[in-house]
Amino acid sequence: MYYLEVKENINILNINLSQNGLNEALKKQYSKIDFKELSTTEYKQLAVNYLKENFHLDINGQAIKLLEGGLKLGKHQTDAKFIVSGLPKTFENLFVKIEAFIENEHHQTVFSLLLKGNTSKVILNKNNNYSASVRFKDHLMVVNSATFNKNYLWCFALIPIFLIGKKLIAKRN
Repeated sequence: MYYLEVKENINILNINLSQNGLNEALKKQYSKIDFKELSTTEYKQLAVNYLKENFHLDINGQAIKLLEGGLKLGKHQTDAKFIVSGLPKTFENLFVKIEAFIENEHHQTVFSLLLKGNTSKVILNKNNNYSASVRFKDHLMVVNSATFNKNYLWCFALIPIFLIGKKLIAKRN
């Protein structure tokens, strides 16, 4: 779970991870590294780099960067916190893509946002290519979805009529 808190003085991205899921993803991503030889500090640095490299966030078309951060390892859960680069005062649209942990089967990520006292979330998974494009309404994320224009459905009704008509004309000749 990725939780972005937008506050007046500081913006923080909190990441809550399964320790086992993190271990598996790192082993798959960095298969040439002998993890038994890594110190705790080296492991943490590797994990922080992995999280930063696999997190992409644009707000109002501006790329947002993860700045300073830290990682607290646990037996079952690991928590990471990052300070986020300057965010705009008004949020019009947002694009998020989180490719971290796609190495792990049946993975999904929840990205939630606290903005002006309102929390909203999107679920990122294989079906949406681990990304979401949203707009904001009353400080809440609303997923942009491609809409299907139903006005063109009548074209599909004409195809069978055309084919049947063509066969009838061919039989007369």
